[in-house]
Amino acid sequence: MVLRHVTVYHHQSSRFAAYTPGDELIEVMSHYRDLPACTEPEQVAAWVFHILNADLVTLEHARANAGGESGFLLACTYRLLGLRPLSVGDVAAVTVEDRTTWLACEPFGWRPIDTPAVVSRQPLTAEAVYQRLRQGRDA
Repeated sequence: MVLRHVTVYHHQSSRFAAYTPGDELIEVMSHYRDLPACTEPEQVAAWVFHILNADLVTLEHARANAGGESGFLLACTYRLLGLRPLSVGDVAAVTVEDRTTWLACEPFGWRPIDTPAVVSRQPLTAEAVYQRLRQGRDA
């Protein structure tokens, strides 16, 4: 098993449009997951796409499966933060040790891209969660 770190970036330049170099991306979520060494970055990105877009009831029923609990909790966190579904133009960065593979979401699958130049980093922190919870109480 090899630890992988996947970071999700939402495409800010145009929703549902393919990512092109120079488009603005904003970091919205990251997740660590142990997977077999033979797992390709595109497989990790496909898993994350499924988890962040699947129906929570479906994910809940799969909690006892391998990776099911972490997938369900990741999806719950993503939705509780009010984040939109992952879609065409969004980007996933899959890191193994010191090597990062950048992938843009396409209508069918993922396309390798160069490291984006315009990236806003807003990693998930405890403070960000507390802030979101306070906003929910004030609404």
